Amino acid sequence: MKWTRSLFLVAFAVFALSFNQGVTTSISNNYYKETLGLVGAQMGYLTAAREFIGFILVAVVAVTIRIPVTRLAGVSLLIAAVGYWGYGIVDGFGQLVLTAMVASLGFHTWMQVYYVLALSLAEKGYEGRVLGRLTSVGAIGTLVSMGLTWLLLGFLSYRPLFMLSAVVVALGGFAILAVRENAQMARQKGFVLKRRYWLYYVLNFLEGSRFQIFTTFALFALVESYHVDARTITLLLIVNGVANWFAAPIFGSLIDKRGERPVLTAIYVAHIFVFLGFGLVHNEYFLMGMYVLYNTFSMAGVGLNTYLKKIAEPTDVAPSLAMGVSTSHIASVAIPITGGLLWQAFGYELPFLFGTLFVILSLIFTQLLKASAFAPEPAPKVASL
Repeated sequence: MKWTRSLFLVAFAVFALSFNQGVTTSISNNYYKETLGLVGAQMGYLTAAREFIGFILVAVVAVTIRIPVTRLAGVSLLIAAVGYWGYGIVDGFGQLVLTAMVASLGFHTWMQVYYVLALSLAEKGYEGRVLGRLTSVGAIGTLVSMGLTWLLLGFLSYRPLFMLSAVVVALGGFAILAVRENAQMARQKGFVLKRRYWLYYVLNFLEGSRFQIFTTFALFALVESYHVDARTITLLLIVNGVANWFAAPIFGSLIDKRGERPVLTAIYVAHIFVFLGFGLVHNEYFLMGMYVLYNTFSMAGVGLNTYLKKIAEPTDVAPSLAMGVSTSHIASVAIPITGGLLWQAFGYELPFLFGTLFVILSLIFTQLLKASAFAPEPAPKVASL
């Protein structure tokens, strides 16, 4: 694969957003507990409010259809930066919900068009490798931000760290505004909801359900139930970032060479062990290991999107990717609230046992993927690795 100027700019934006996510992931759970006094049930409500934006993303597609992809992606990162800056100034749960929704609007709009940008810049036959390399770049950004966070926690409070991460993601937005448009970035007007893509929609729904449970409750369980401090959480995320840095391009290459079904099968088997581990084992070090395992096997979204590109009409790809993001968020309002209520009534273990059901269903439906739909094509001879 060739690293063009546009691909470098997209990679920088991925780095910037991942830097932001690394900082916020490192400190947010301790910030929620220690500064704002949140409990498990409130975490479910916060996630539901934030992810509601993802649920209505199809409306964003309609409103923004005439806006060039690069401009929409750049502005979305600037909006996200405003929201993440707000994290550093809120004083209560209501304000936190509002600023989280602003950040979510920018973040989810970016996710709607990110794959359009990346896939439009990939050579045919190298889509998985491009997405894998970009994921690896994101892992580097996360790793750098977590190392910096670990150092700065001895000198700064949580609030200025949120503001620093907002500035970095804003720089990523300006970088995307400099990406040159090409014909493959065009988005089709209207929505695409076709029967032939039903398996893609179902797998995205299950993926979103699983994702929301884990990201909402995994780190917060370590903070609230095992009293893990922010610096330890940051070290855990650094280890996780290193593992993901190496694993992401490997999974991307495997998707290109072997197809989506075997890779997704391996991912979901690993996730079953992780969810059962959080639900049944009461040891913080074991759970930290499960957290790293989960994120190392975190390329399911990439596999689903490369699968879609192989089965969809070219004009269906962009709006179908957006529909996939929205489909994954259908359960994002109810699932976190349900998980929060289960936590409140029975303890943190129940949301993870509940989440195991979604992973098992993902594993079952993955076996319905047809090998002929994702048989890898020979790599172009002109492309250099």
